[in-house]
Amino acid sequence: MAKISYAFIVSVALTFASQAGASPAAADDFPADGYNIPAGALDDALNEFARRHHLQISYSPALVARRRSRGLRGAGSVREGLARLLEGTGLTAVAVKPNVYLLQASPRPARPEPAPVPAAKPMATAKPPVPTELDTVHVTGTRIGRADFESSLPLTLITNEQIRASGHQTLFDLLRLMPGMTGHHPRNVATEGGATQVPSAAAASASLYSLGPRATLFLVDGRRMANYGLVSTDMGALTDLNGIPLSMVDHIEIAHGGASAIYGADAMAGVVNIILKKDYRGAEVGGSFGVSQRGDAEQQRAYASFGERTPGDGSIFISVDHYTRNPLIGSQRRWSTLDQRFDGQRDLRVPSGFTLGNFVVAPAPGCEGGEAVQESAACSLDIPRYVSLQPGITSNAFYTHFRQPLGDNAEFYADLRATRVSLEMQNAPFYASVQLPEGHPDSFKPFPFLNLNYWFSELGPVRNRSVTTTRDYTAGIKGYRGKWEWDVSLSRRRNKVVNRIDGLIDEPALFGTESDPAVSTFRFSKTEENPPEVLAAISPRTTLGGEVVLDTVSGSIEGPLFALPAGDLKVAAGFEARHERVRNRPDDAFIKGKIALAQEADSRDASRNTSAIYAEFNAPLHEKLWVNAAWRLDRDAGYGKQISPMFGVRWQPLRSLALRGSFGEGYRAPTLAELRRPLVVDNQAFVRSDATTQPCLIDYGDYCQVVQRAVINPDLRPETSTSRSLGLIWTPNEDFTVTVNRYRIRRNNEILAIDAASRPDLFPKALIRDADGYLDTVETYLDNVGSTEVRGWEIDAEYRHQTQRWGNLSFRINGHYMDHLLRRLHPKEREYDFSGYGTPNNTVLGSVRWSYRDWIATLNLRYMGHATVGIQPGQDCVLLGEPGRCRTPSATLVGFDVAYGGFDKWLIGLNVSNLNDRRPVNYDYSFGGYSIVDDDPVGRYYLVSAVYRF
Repeated sequence: MAKISYAFIVSVALTFASQAGASPAAADDFPADGYNIPAGALDDALNEFARRHHLQISYSPALVARRRSRGLRGAGSVREGLARLLEGTGLTAVAVKPNVYLLQASPRPARPEPAPVPAAKPMATAKPPVPTELDTVHVTGTRIGRADFESSLPLTLITNEQIRASGHQTLFDLLRLMPGMTGHHPRNVATEGGATQVPSAAAASASLYSLGPRATLFLVDGRRMANYGLVSTDMGALTDLNGIPLSMVDHIEIAHGGASAIYGADAMAGVVNIILKKDYRGAEVGGSFGVSQRGDAEQQRAYASFGERTPGDGSIFISVDHYTRNPLIGSQRRWSTLDQRFDGQRDLRVPSGFTLGNFVVAPAPGCEGGEAVQESAACSLDIPRYVSLQPGITSNAFYTHFRQPLGDNAEFYADLRATRVSLEMQNAPFYASVQLPEGHPDSFKPFPFLNLNYWFSELGPVRNRSVTTTRDYTAGIKGYRGKWEWDVSLSRRRNKVVNRIDGLIDEPALFGTESDPAVSTFRFSKTEENPPEVLAAISPRTTLGGEVVLDTVSGSIEGPLFALPAGDLKVAAGFEARHERVRNRPDDAFIKGKIALAQEADSRDASRNTSAIYAEFNAPLHEKLWVNAAWRLDRDAGYGKQISPMFGVRWQPLRSLALRGSFGEGYRAPTLAELRRPLVVDNQAFVRSDATTQPCLIDYGDYCQVVQRAVINPDLRPETSTSRSLGLIWTPNEDFTVTVNRYRIRRNNEILAIDAASRPDLFPKALIRDADGYLDTVETYLDNVGSTEVRGWEIDAEYRHQTQRWGNLSFRINGHYMDHLLRRLHPKEREYDFSGYGTPNNTVLGSVRWSYRDWIATLNLRYMGHATVGIQPGQDCVLLGEPGRCRTPSATLVGFDVAYGGFDKWLIGLNVSNLNDRRPVNYDYSFGGYSIVDDDPVGRYYLVSAVYRF
């Protein structure tokens, strides 16, 4: 059988038809005369099986090399026959499309490959036990069956075995460390990267190529997820990854580069498709326990799953999962501090005291007693000691999938997923610059007008507990007519969040109001004890609530349109219609603006209808040349229509070499989450005095004092993007594959929060004057003012070495290098290259996997390059760090995983992450000793797991 090697999969097409126009065999048909496939090479057995059933079975030659089959005799369905044919080989098959199967390694360690036998045990006509599960996989990067193997878009596959060997227990931790991905930590999301002390949204998300969450589309089984119920101003609508337990995930596909023409908005940087388990047969229970070397950050997981065939050759799959993880606080790690003198830097803890400008002229009351007193926790704020390095999580999830044939050429399917995730985090005690009322007993008597830098240590850290519930429903019918497949489905995705916050300050209760001007009884002295009723009055519990509901109806059809000399021209077409509704329910304290340093929140109940039609073509112009094109028309209520095209080409000049390239355009209308005010607290601000701002109401010569307020911009326009990629796949032999990809993505009309107070000349519409023409207010709103261009390289290499006596070895390297990250905050502003600023611009994941008899051992390595200290290019890093420490050091983390499957029905595993116990090192003081995006704050960690299958 001829084999063509490219990417990571070699597709072996064995499509035969007994007569022109004949329909291929149905998925569960079986030959009337039964099977008679002799024992021998697995490659030959698969050839014969595919020929008898008119199937396509795709696999890498290295995957089946030296593997033997026991043969196959008797009668049975395709699923039963293929499972029996693969029994004992350590391989499993997944149904990609009708009559198309993909071979991959089983997640469980295989026993030694059996020696050839003269003949296999005959198959009974009754349903035999099925030792190897056949599953269904949804392909990312294209809507056309098998075109994923030939797509011009690079595709990364994270298999179930790779997930298990990684040791990660959450989807967020797994994805955020993939090369090219950026993690958005719940603490960073909650406090807008430190811009606010009020924890709002607390989702855990990730994105591709530093373009933010709004440029990466997340799918579950090929369908959009509902956005997180609470919004983030900086990051827009978020996808919360905490609601999908890894125990329910079969594999993950990441399509790199612009895919808006195929999947629509939010796919400017790429698509992450999370494929859940489905047609599993049998039952499985499992659990894991983990703890750090220091005895903290414990986590436990317990799960169970069951799958069985239903009458009429359908199937049902049920899975439940319970997961808990203890929080890890900064005080549990010595390096998490603003006092970096142990690392040869400075002590930047902030003393509490009365200030004049940026200088503390006197300590706060009660902090006058010498250096020891002033450096106490009450008198010297050390923010990193309080923050959650790792949030506490409690998660419960239920998932079921049902499939039932309807006659010979159609089937009904439905699934339900329900989760409840409780996430607990904390930040430093609330702190602010306070103007004490005249006559307050704690004011600075020589100069009562001085502000007091104060943190409310009496209240403890600001804590929030967010409870997120997810309900996902899908029902559909799909069918086959000849070589064509059609699918119609209805789905509802619902994400509801309730976030309860303790430790914030009710400003009217602290200082009184105009109607009650009495001076608060709260004492700002560290030697005076405030009564519990006073603390309860100034810091009541507050609540933020939100919900997003996404209803979708979709339909698609896919198949060969007509024959070309080199093969069929395949086409996929379809439609989508979505209704999205967003509800926000903050409590009265936020609505009335009573919470200090918090923006006034609004109750919202908004909805939108969107629709789209699309078409995709895959044409083999020559046996060595393929082109694919896609076209999508989106219609968003209020933003009209927009066409997103994509064109790609793939050329294979040599048997061992393939070249590919793609070009696409993207479009993203403003989301309901962006039709709101940015997270800016209404307060006093100063703008420079010049021809743009004069005359101003309050003039201080060089500066004007104004009121700064946040407003909604109803005139937002869609963002657009262009993406290009070039790549090559080199496979000199069946054991070695290298893929190199060059990408370039540019996003225009970026929606950003404007800064009119710093650059009033750029935003004349934001300058508001009174009736006499005097400037008195500067507005802040979201506007289409920015642009970002990102360029980089990706490499993926794999080498496999199989031996007769000592098992099999495989080596894999996956790397990403971003050479440009060009950002412009306004068309008239300078463009800066942020590549390597704050986070490394080069990362590499490597693994060495050894399988021997019942053992599988994997050594994982993760390399992170240097990161430049600074907020933007050209900034003097001495402002943030020490001379000579303008780049954080590179780091390599090592992990080890071993699994043993020699016990009957058991799989036992041990994973050690951060084996070298590398502690974070970061010279940017604002990060508190580590990068929340890239570093591992836990240290060496041990995880034991066990799975029992029956």
